[in-house]
This record gives sequence, structure tokens and C-alpha cells, in this order.
Amino acid sequence: MPTVLRSGVVVATAGAVAILTASCFSPTSSASPAAAPSATASAVQLLTLTHEGPAVVGTQVTALAEGLPPGKMAELQWSTVTGGWVIEDYYHFRGKKYSDASTDLGSFPIDEQGRLEVQFTIPEDYGGVHDVVVVVDGQRVAQNGIEVTQSFEMTPTSGPVGTPIELKVTGLGWRTMESTWVVNWDNNEVGWVSAVGSKGSAVARFRAAGPAGDHVVKMYTGWQGQPYLNYEQSPVAHLPRPEFVFRTTPGRLPMAAAVAEPYQAQPIPEAEVLVDNGAVTLTPTQGPVGTRARLRGSGFPAGASLELVWETAVGNRVSGDGFASQANTLTRVEVGGDGRLDVPVSIPDDVGGLHGLVLRQGDQMLARTHFVVETSVVGMTPTSGPVGTPVTIHLKGVGWTEYDNIYIATYDNAYMGYACGFNSQGDVVINFTATGQPGVHLIDLYPGIYQGPATEPQQLYRTPQLTYADDHPGNKIPALRFAFEVTSSTGLGTR
Repeated sequence: MPTVLRSGVVVATAGAVAILTASCFSPTSSASPAAAPSATASAVQLLTLTHEGPAVVGTQVTALAEGLPPGKMAELQWSTVTGGWVIEDYYHFRGKKYSDASTDLGSFPIDEQGRLEVQFTIPEDYGGVHDVVVVVDGQRVAQNGIEVTQSFEMTPTSGPVGTPIELKVTGLGWRTMESTWVVNWDNNEVGWVSAVGSKGSAVARFRAAGPAGDHVVKMYTGWQGQPYLNYEQSPVAHLPRPEFVFRTTPGRLPMAAAVAEPYQAQPIPEAEVLVDNGAVTLTPTQGPVGTRARLRGSGFPAGASLELVWETAVGNRVSGDGFASQANTLTRVEVGGDGRLDVPVSIPDDVGGLHGLVLRQGDQMLARTHFVVETSVVGMTPTSGPVGTPVTIHLKGVGWTEYDNIYIATYDNAYMGYACGFNSQGDVVINFTATGQPGVHLIDLYPGIYQGPATEPQQLYRTPQLTYADDHPGNKIPALRFAFEVTSSTGLGTR
């Protein structure tokens, strides 16, 4: 039966993929059209919207209106918002911001009886109430609202320890109570899920942990990044809270003890060249500390000796002094008689993120190009031992901005804490103690956000962001994955 202003829940399972979706319409939002700003209220007709099943992204909707101008062409418009995370001056994280917008769903003819009946597909967009408006000759003539709800799909549903799990979400809202969700694994928080800058769609990524057997994966709303457990009594009780079961099977996947996921390509500003007919390039433009890059240029003063300067940031936030820019001379560069230069550059041990490389003649800048330092894993030692073994993880190139200077750790999908890299110029050493039954235990480091605007609570930001690959603000930095094997439940004693 078609859905007409009705709520419902659909659960389906097929093969290795579990899908749960839910839909809820507000009778008031769908039963009475909003007043049109460019026409009198009496001229705006009710647009009836019907569909099969829940109103999720991709659902086919039939729109019907009568009493419209006969023989005219009608535009069908979808109200939405544009925006997302806000970054200022590369460094400052300012939360999120949206503005009203609309998209065109197509143009359709009204018949000679003034009747319009068309079909459209709910576009990939944020969840929540969206106006659907019929416009004729620039005037609103019919309108109604539809509440887009969330859908969740987890795959796979079984596998050994270390199996990568993806939880795909669509329709996450842009409003506060619909925008942030939390994943729990066996009643332990793994991290939070968002799609702030990706139109409500994203993929949460984590790994299967042991012991062998069934593990409950539950998703909660939680706008501060904490699960809202009594959600039935919450202001958004109608939203779905899906539950899945992942079966961890015996054995383990072949996996390295320590590995960084591949980096996405980072945005690099255009090179600045302040000499006539000059040019400068740096290859590559991103990589870990110690990367051997090549700086090439032309059009520079023939025979000149130039200073090559590395631009960075230093400081910390605990002291209250914040950060400051700093310029460090790397070497001197000799320009050839033809105005060309071609020199190797060894990327220094420094904080992660964007850095400037400047060619200077005395106090005058001649050119600037840029390099992005990637976070890299030096190693984890040891990689096995009995319960109580002290373990050390060593990283280089951890970032310095408000949105990429921390990594948040989980141990077997349970929150453990966070590590910050700014005060130590990107060099991070994490010490912890091995626990659990004999077997492989997973330590995962996820991107987070150190702090946001003073008007926003901080609980959200210092927990793992599982949708880091799709929706992390600013730089898209990867997760870091580790595996420690507990060899015996007999501990080493208290240290």
C-alpha cells in the first residue's frame, strides 16, 4: 500500500548485508501547506505526496495537485540547505553553518483540467522536513512537506578479527538533534557518525574485534557525541535507532601490526611567484616527514644565492599562549646562469598539515610553494606479549590545527583516550598496557577535533569520528590501525 502521511518501520536482511530504515512524518508538516511568499495563501493548493515504504533517499514519490492554472508548465522545487563545516585561516574550526537553498526536480505540464501528477525521487540530501513546491510563472501554486528519514546499512555481518566494517548512512540531518549519531559495540562507544558536509550521506568505518561470537552494534542519536540511551523519551523519539549483529568468526585476517590508511589528496594553494616570468614547482606536494622532494624553478635572478625557508607553527593551547608562525631556514639555493634552479628538499621532522616553502633573497620573498606533511607510523613495540605488557606507539607528523592535532584511540572498539601532537611538534608517543584474553586485540586511532567554538560543547569533538574519510572538517586525515597479540592471560605484575 502507498504511504500517505504515515509512519512505519521496515527491516530487511539479504545475504551479508543488513538494512534497517524507518520513516516518520509529522502530520502538521505534511497536512497543511506553508503560505507562499509571492502569492496569497488561498492561491496555494495542497500538494499530496504519496510513496511506498519509508521516505529515505532514493524513494519514489508521487506528487498530485489540482486547481492549478490549466495548460501551464510547472516547476517542481525541493527545499534544502547548503553549507557544512567552517574553517577559518586554515587553523580555526568554527563548527558548522548552513543557508537555505532549493534544487530543481524538473518541469512538468499541467493538464487542461488544472491537474498535475508527477513522480520524483527523493534526492541525496540531509534528513528532516523538506518543502516540495510547485511554481508556475514564478509563483508558488502548490506546496507540502516531506520528512526524509535516515537509512543504515552495515556490511559485512561476519568475519574474523580485523575485518573492516562499513556502516553506510543516508539522510542524516543538518539540525542539531538529527546530525550526530553514535556507534556502540557491545555497549561500548566506538565513535560518532556525521555527514555535515556531505549532504547527509557518509560511511562509518571500524573493525571487527573479538572474542569469536555475536557482537551487538547499536546506533544512537547523540548530538554531543554521547549515546542518548533513553531515546524513547528524547525530543526526537521518532527517529530510528538501528541495531545490527556482527558475528566475529574464529581466526584472524592477515594484518600488519601497525599501518596508516592511505591519505587522500590534500588541497594545496597555488604557488606564488613574485618575479617576472618566473615559475616554481615542488614534487611531490605531500608525504611523511623525511620525504625527498624536488624543487624546480625558472625566471629567477641569474647566479643569485637564495635562502630556502620552511614555514611552520609552534606553541600549545594549554599555556594560553596559543600558536605562532615560525620560519626556519633549510638551506641555500644557487640559481644557475640561466635563471633556473633544481634542488632536492628533505621534508623536516615537524607537525602535520600545510607548510610553506619560501625562496627569499635577503628580506624579499621571491616565491612560495607548499607541502602537506602526512601523519606516519614509526611503529608499535612490542607487538605481542602477556597481559600487562607495556606497549608503545610512536607517530610522526601529527597535525597542529584545531581539527587535526589529535588522534583518539579505541581498544577492541572501546574508547580509550586521545593524544595531541602540537606541543611536541607532531612527534607523539602513546604508552598503554595490554589487556584481554589471549588472542589479537585491536588498537585504532581515529581523527577527531580538539576544540570548536566557545559556544559549543566539547564532548563531541574529543571522541573518534568514524566518518573521517567522508566528513572530517578541513584535511581528510586517515585512521591508524594497530594489532597486539596477547600471548597469555598470566600478567607481568603491577608496574
